[in-house]
Amino acid sequence: MMSNLAIISTSILLLCSSCAHSFSTPLHIKRYNAIFSKQKPRSRLFATIERDGLFWPSLSKNSNASIKDVSEDLLGEDFSHDSNDYEEMDEQEYLMTMTLDSVLKIYATHSEPDFLIPWQKRHQTTSTSSGFVIDVPGIGLRVMTNAHSVEYGSVVQVQKRGEDEKHAAVVEAVGNECDLALLRVDSLFPPPIEENTPMEGVMNKTSSQTKKGDYESLTYALPLGPLPALQDEVEVLGYPMGGDSLCVTKGVVSRIEMQEYAQAGARLLAIQIDAAINPGNSGGPVVNEDMEVIGVAFQGIDEESIENVGYVVPVSVIRHFLEDVRRHNGKYTGFCHLGVDICFLENVAFRNYLRLGVADEDSPESVNGTPKRKKRATGVMVRRVQPTSGSFGILRNMDVIMAVDGVPVGNDGKIPFRRGERVDLSCYVSSLFDGDEARVTIWREGNVMDVQIPLLPVKHLVPSHFNNKPPPYLICSGFVFTALSVPYLNAKGAWDDFYTDNVSYLLGLVNSPLEKYGDEVVVLAQVLAHKANLGYENYVDLHLIKFNDVEVRCLRHLHELIGESTGPFMTFEFAPKEGGRLIVLDRALNDQATKDVCTEHSITTSFVSYDSE
Repeated sequence: MMSNLAIISTSILLLCSSCAHSFSTPLHIKRYNAIFSKQKPRSRLFATIERDGLFWPSLSKNSNASIKDVSEDLLGEDFSHDSNDYEEMDEQEYLMTMTLDSVLKIYATHSEPDFLIPWQKRHQTTSTSSGFVIDVPGIGLRVMTNAHSVEYGSVVQVQKRGEDEKHAAVVEAVGNECDLALLRVDSLFPPPIEENTPMEGVMNKTSSQTKKGDYESLTYALPLGPLPALQDEVEVLGYPMGGDSLCVTKGVVSRIEMQEYAQAGARLLAIQIDAAINPGNSGGPVVNEDMEVIGVAFQGIDEESIENVGYVVPVSVIRHFLEDVRRHNGKYTGFCHLGVDICFLENVAFRNYLRLGVADEDSPESVNGTPKRKKRATGVMVRRVQPTSGSFGILRNMDVIMAVDGVPVGNDGKIPFRRGERVDLSCYVSSLFDGDEARVTIWREGNVMDVQIPLLPVKHLVPSHFNNKPPPYLICSGFVFTALSVPYLNAKGAWDDFYTDNVSYLLGLVNSPLEKYGDEVVVLAQVLAHKANLGYENYVDLHLIKFNDVEVRCLRHLHELIGESTGPFMTFEFAPKEGGRLIVLDRALNDQATKDVCTEHSITTSFVSYDSE
C-alpha cells in the first residue's frame, strides 16, 4: 500500500546501484546488495521453499544429513572425482567454494522511458549488480536478483566468479513491490534433456556433453534458511563498487520490522543489518553461518549522520515471491492487503466512545460477590474500505478489527511476531496469497463477530510503476495526455523543495482509492505547438475530468470518446470540477493536426495504452 508515499518527514536520498532508477517516494534510500560468508559446513543442499512449511515466520532448522550423504544421493556412489582441486577440499572448504561460485555478477543496459516525453527513451545507462543461483520448485534453476537491477533492461548478462565469459539472461518474473526478479540463463541452466530429470537437485549439468567427473561445470543452488534472530551473524556476498572480484562482508542483524521498499513504495518486512552495503551489492545473497540464504540485499540509507545501515529482503518475502510465481505459472501477482484505511485506538476516550473494553456484557456483574473482571479489548478502527478490495461490502466504517485468523491486533495496529517483537498487521496479511481467505474478528456496534474476507492484491489509482512497460500516452491536436504515475511525479520533482501548484494538486491524488479496475488519472502533460491549439500552449500538469461532458475514466476511454465524437467541437474540462480550466478544439481539424504534430516530432503512433494485467 502507498499510504505513506506522500507523507514522509525525513529527508533521505534514494540511490540505485550504479544507475539511475525511478523511485516512488521522497524517502531517499539507496538500494544496495549485500552478502556474508562464514565457513561452517551445511547440513543440507536442497534449495526449497517447502522445507520448513512455514511462511510466517520461519523458525525451523535443517536436518542433520551430511553434505557427503546428500551429494552421493544426487550424483551417485562415486563421490571422488578427477578434479584435484575438489578432491583436496574438505567438506567445509568445498561448501564455501560452491557457495561463492553460485554468486554471479550481473551486467545490465537500461533503456528507461522518458515519463515526460513518453514516446521517447532516455539515454541508455549501464549498471552492475549481484545475483545468485536458486532452485525454484516446479520451475528449475534461476538467478535471483533485485527488480531495480534489471529495470527496463534491454540487455542483461551474468558472469560467473573467476570466468571471463558473460551469458545472456532473460528476465522471467519481476516483483517490484518486493524488489525481486528471476532470470533465466539457458547457457548455464539448459532444460533437462531426459524425461523425469530432477530440477530440484542442487547441482545441474551445464550441457549434455558434461561428464560426471567434471565438477567445474556443475552449479550449486543456494538453499533458503530460516528467518534470523536479532544479533545473528550474517555475511553479504556480492560485487560492489571498488573492485571486480567477489566481495564478502560481515555483520549482525540489527532489527526486523516493516519498511518501505524504495522500488515501488510497498511496506513489507525487512531486515536491517550493520554490514557494509555499497553500490553493486544489489541482488546479492545474505547468508547465515550454515551458508543458507536469509535474505537479499536491496537498499540502504545514504545520510551523513547514519552509518552502517543496510536493508535486506527477508527469506519469508523471498519464499512468498517464489511460491507466487510457482502458483501462477511463472507470473508474479503481488502481495495481498485487507484494503482498508485505519485509525489507531491508543486514546482511552476514543475506545470509550466505541464502547470497546468489555467482551462479556451479558455476564453477571459479579460471581460469588467478586466483581466481574473486564477483558482488555484492542484493535484498530476502519475509516475507509477500498472499493476494489476483498473487504468491500464486508467491513464498514467504524468497525474495529480485533484479530485476524486469531492473531490479536493491538491498539497501535501491531501484532505479536516473535518474543519481544511486534510488527504491523499488514505483515501477516501480506504473507497470504491471492485467493486465500482471512477470518477477521471485528467489534461492530457493541458486538463481537467473525467475518471471512477474500484476499487479493490491491491495485492503486496512481501506479508506482508500469511493470517495465512504456508509459501510456494519447496525442490529440498536439495535447499530450498520459496516466498519472509515481515515476511521472518523480520526473516533475514532486518531492523536491519547490514545485508548482498543479504538481502539488496531482501529488494529493497519490493516496486516492481506486473506484473501478482500469481507472486512471488522465493528465495533460504538455502541449506540442500547432496552429490548432494556439492559446493553450502554457497548459500543463492538469487533471482531465470530462470530455464533451462525459467523465473520463482512463486514457483508453478518452481515446474512444474522441473517436466517437460527432459534434463540431471537442471540449476538455479539467479539475477542479468548479472553476477548472476549459479547452475547446475544432473537431474537424483534429485528425490533420494530430498527424502533423506526430510527423514533426517523429512520433510513430498517437496512442499507447497500458494493460496492468
